[in-house]
Amino acid sequence: MGFPLFIFGVVSIGLLILDQHYGIGLSILHNPLFWFAYLALLALASMVRFVRQQSVLVIERLGRYNRTLTAGVNFVYPIVERVAYAFDMREQVIDVPAQDAITKDNATVTIDGVLYYKIINAKDAAYGAEDIRRAIVNMAQTSMRSAIGSMELDKTFENRSEINERVVRAVSDAAQLWGAHVTRYEIKDIKMPESLRQSMERQMKAERDKRAAVLESEGVKQSEINRAEGEKQAAILRAEGQAKAIELVRSQITQQGGDAAVQLEVAKSAIEQYGRLAKAGNSLVLMGDGADPAGWIAKAMAVLNTVNKGGTPQAPARNNTQPWQQRPE
Repeated sequence: MGFPLFIFGVVSIGLLILDQHYGIGLSILHNPLFWFAYLALLALASMVRFVRQQSVLVIERLGRYNRTLTAGVNFVYPIVERVAYAFDMREQVIDVPAQDAITKDNATVTIDGVLYYKIINAKDAAYGAEDIRRAIVNMAQTSMRSAIGSMELDKTFENRSEINERVVRAVSDAAQLWGAHVTRYEIKDIKMPESLRQSMERQMKAERDKRAAVLESEGVKQSEINRAEGEKQAAILRAEGQAKAIELVRSQITQQGGDAAVQLEVAKSAIEQYGRLAKAGNSLVLMGDGADPAGWIAKAMAVLNTVNKGGTPQAPARNNTQPWQQRPE
């Protein structure tokens, strides 16, 4: 408001000069009351200060801090008071320039980030630091280099949140003296030399190949274990089935007519085996009791009778005479 009034006064003075020389008829400019009203309005305009929301003005009186003006209509005494500093109380964003840092394992990386802060005390911000933005940026860079220097290269990629927290804590402690509060810090990018990047890629590939080999061997091991367990279970089930089958056969041959059934089965098996040998064209020489199928049947029946009686099977008496040598009784 004061600047437009100042321009109006300058224009009025110019018109007054023109009127004195050319008589253009602006008699109001020659009235002292006009200029008295103008000076009063100009003084009032210079006293009134309209402060926007989320903004503050630092007022100095005769060169010393006097007060802080907040949002709304405020009055400032002319000549003895002046607006020394103006601050925006909203959260500010600072782009932290990229810089090189050396990790704990002597690897060089380039890191840039973004820092967020806000003014919480206008007086400290005005008189605590000459350039608060520059002070915060330099503190953030120093803190970031310190955090990177305490970590190995691999950890810098894994622990970004930890680096951000350490930078925020370090900068906040110092920024309190400057009337500012650092809300957060975020790493935008971490760059490294091309040779180091290729080395890390080879390392990661080797780690993946190692994990793949381990997983494959674990799969083969588990497969063999499962196969062995399956064979074990199958063998147990076959043995149980054979045992039940033997038990069933034993219970059946002890009943009436069981002997005849056994003789018939043995004879059928003997004839079947002889038939297979004949079809294969093999030459087979049988001597002794092995040449007489009736001897096989006699032996089988002797075992059966012994089992039925609960005794130990005994081999029947050997008959050395061949069937064609036996004499009829």
